[in-house]
Amino acid sequence: MRKISFSLIAAVLFLLGSQISITTSSATAEGFKDVKSSDWFYSSVASLVQRGIVNGFSDGTFKPKQTVTRAELIKMVVTALKLDVSERKEGQSWYVPYVEAAKTAGVYTTKDFAAGWDQPITRLETARIAVRAEDRSLRDAKDTELMYEATKRGLITGVANGELGKDESSTRAQAVVIIDRVLQALAGQTLKMDKRAASYAEVELRGTNMETMWGGKMYPLPLKQDLSYEVKGTFEQVLIIDLDDKNSPYRGWVPELLKIDGNPWKGDYLLAFKVTMENTKIIKKAEILYSFMLIGNPYMVRAVIPEEHTKSSPIAIQKYISFNSMNKVTTWDLFTISKEKIAEYKAKNSYFWYFDWNIQKSFLLAPKGRVFS
Repeated sequence: MRKISFSLIAAVLFLLGSQISITTSSATAEGFKDVKSSDWFYSSVASLVQRGIVNGFSDGTFKPKQTVTRAELIKMVVTALKLDVSERKEGQSWYVPYVEAAKTAGVYTTKDFAAGWDQPITRLETARIAVRAEDRSLRDAKDTELMYEATKRGLITGVANGELGKDESSTRAQAVVIIDRVLQALAGQTLKMDKRAASYAEVELRGTNMETMWGGKMYPLPLKQDLSYEVKGTFEQVLIIDLDDKNSPYRGWVPELLKIDGNPWKGDYLLAFKVTMENTKIIKKAEILYSFMLIGNPYMVRAVIPEEHTKSSPIAIQKYISFNSMNKVTTWDLFTISKEKIAEYKAKNSYFWYFDWNIQKSFLLAPKGRVFS
């Protein structure tokens, strides 16, 4: 009788193929044909399989590259968090009790998506759910904040070159790793942050990557300031680039760099200020470059990207504003500052984040000119 039962079960599994998941809690990562111990997602698969949160398929595979649907990810997260799930009512889709549990817990909201449950879930949608699973107070946060929190907390890393890939579909491997990281964070562990991904997400949220790179904060951007008596300016973005690190966020935008004092840039950060200038009066036959108007911290050294590289770098071109008529131009202004000096400022929370006019007048870019609190 045992042989007949086993044969019947085997036949059913054969007919249904890989659409049936293995539900036995004794499954292990080593048992999957397509999961190796050297894979970047191996430890997460092993952990979640052992806990009974995820499983594999009847053909002995895990299918790490297969996309995850919205319904599947919701179930994984609800199972991982051990949320109370009600009994499925007659006629309901299998995922409805899990969706209701996630909604009650504040992990999912109908603003995320209310249909298309069999569609692949995107990385942005995954980030929303992952962050709320770790911190329910962010259930009403906007997408840019949720993506930044996901990267800052180490729940999500970037794809190629640290890009966020917000609209890309999440794979089973990615989903398992993210859920594993959520559980680690809830257990009090500190996760490693992908600095490039966090920088890109912070710039989308705040216009600067200062917190990611330095652990500091400045006034919110965009920030309006008078650059002179005749020119108003708006600081749109402030990018901080580690020149020594070829993998630093935005490092590819700096193919070459010259400091105006002639010294090498080794050991420096590059500060790239994106500023929109508007003249407030007409002065015939006059034009001016932003950098002619302002003087920064004395330890901030002006820099330029050589002319032969201007076409390959978004931050290379500096533009003049003409006073022949009322005009508006957006330009980049570049400075370097040594890492040693930033470490000193951080240790003492010193006053340094400001600009002086060429006359006795200045303005601050952070409260009291201090970015470290």
